[in-house]
Amino acid sequence: MDGNNVINISTSDIANKLQASNQLMAKLVAIFSNLFPRASGNFSLTAASTKTVTDANVTSASYVVLIPTNAAAGTLIGSNKSLYVSYASGSFTVTTASGVAAAGGETFQYLVFNAL
Repeated sequence: MDGNNVINISTSDIANKLQASNQLMAKLVAIFSNLFPRASGNFSLTAASTKTVTDANVTSASYVVLIPTNAAAGTLIGSNKSLYVSYASGSFTVTTASGVAAAGGETFQYLVFNAL
């Protein structure tokens, strides 16, 4: 630039662009925040076919990922008793697929993902 070119930008143009950038950044933060677990926890099973886990972060639209944390839990997941999850507001319930009670003592960690 030779110094003779003049750029005409008003302060309101700058303010509008900054405001639009700020709004876009807020949307990006919301998207990335929802991509990662909003909550996590752990639970143990008793000798029963169902277990309800209370977590205020769970909604009926949540996704829960179960992670076995001991050998008994890993064996359960690999069997015909493998767990499936049903959701409610403020909790989720894991149920054995066969309907037969777990042995008890299986421990799991869970991650909750909430859709946008």
